[in-house]
Amino acid sequence: MTGKGSIQRYRRAAGAAQAIVFVGLPFLRIGGESALRFDVPSLTLHVFGASVGVGELFVTLPAVIFLTLLLLLVTVSLGRAWCGWSCPQTVLGDLTRLVQPWPGRVPRPWRRAGGFALTALVSLLFGAATVWYFVPATEFLGDLAAGRLGPVASGAWALLSLVLFLDLALVRGRFCATACPYARLQGVLYDAHTLTIAYDQGRDADCIDCGACVRCCPTGIDIRDGAQMECIACAECIDACRPIMIKLKRKTDLVGYFFGEPGRARRLVRPATVGLLVATVLSFAVTVAAAGSVAGLDLTVVVDSGFAPRRAADGRAVAAYVVSLENRTAGPLRLRLAMTAPGIEVALRPSEVALEAGQHLRLRVVAESHGPGGKRDATFTATAEGAGGRAMVRSSRAYLAVPESP
Repeated sequence: MTGKGSIQRYRRAAGAAQAIVFVGLPFLRIGGESALRFDVPSLTLHVFGASVGVGELFVTLPAVIFLTLLLLLVTVSLGRAWCGWSCPQTVLGDLTRLVQPWPGRVPRPWRRAGGFALTALVSLLFGAATVWYFVPATEFLGDLAAGRLGPVASGAWALLSLVLFLDLALVRGRFCATACPYARLQGVLYDAHTLTIAYDQGRDADCIDCGACVRCCPTGIDIRDGAQMECIACAECIDACRPIMIKLKRKTDLVGYFFGEPGRARRLVRPATVGLLVATVLSFAVTVAAAGSVAGLDLTVVVDSGFAPRRAADGRAVAAYVVSLENRTAGPLRLRLAMTAPGIEVALRPSEVALEAGQHLRLRVVAESHGPGGKRDATFTATAEGAGGRAMVRSSRAYLAVPESP
């Protein structure tokens, strides 16, 4: 990479791509539902075609563990790469740079005012985009255009937008230097071979003390003072120093990316990285397995306490159950209900049920059987076949009480 600002071009392109994904993802629909959204009224998490009810949110635990281990692995290996390249604080800060005065230039009132206007627009957009992960984006925009946006959605939007505006307009990089808990975690996770942005103390004679690396730093540190928790690895100092070194015909990496201290041999494979890599892969496998165990159909069966088992005049034994069914898929399902018990045939009424997407149904199911009396263990089964032809089977243990013949 050559030329002034070369790393910043890559950083800002990456940040813009992430911002587009964050704003655009709520509009992506898979199987008729949002690609990623937590539906508060139904307490259902929609994740790329899968729907996870509140009773199965345990699958998020291995996912959180996986993301935590991945962050630790990235930190031990690549230092504050997340902070400089992906953190929302950094990405949104880059999008609203006009709010900051340019170093070494006379401030212009129009530029400052334009910066605050741009910051307000960015805050409104990303505040709304955050709400879209809980309220369907098209529904939100339709209600907004019609003037009927509810108080919860509008209040959440206003609060998030205000917090973002105050952060981006007044706090900015100072948050990283003073309040960010991740910054304080760095000292525990770093080792002698972690990737950092550093000043090569061995080439101190090459520094002409121009101060360019200090003026451009968003957190206001001097990289020449050594490793500091305020550094967010944004590489502004690298791009500020590089053209000066080129002009002086000296090596350009006086300030640069180094694995550990400049001048020392790097060691990428080490116990910490290997251990974290293995743990991250294992936690990812557990997450995938847990996600695969989530059922699209939920079934609960209990004996109907208001209907006592009885014998009909023709000798049929009749019992009743309260059956709860929930369709957690994005499409309609037609269910076939059946009950099996050893040594006896059982017929159910109704034997078929239709469920719309997301529908929860509670109904009485009557079981009729012929055979000797007694109490038997039984299995109640619901078999569903959706529009895509994929069969799902859910079973529940029950018991069948058959009265003695009169």
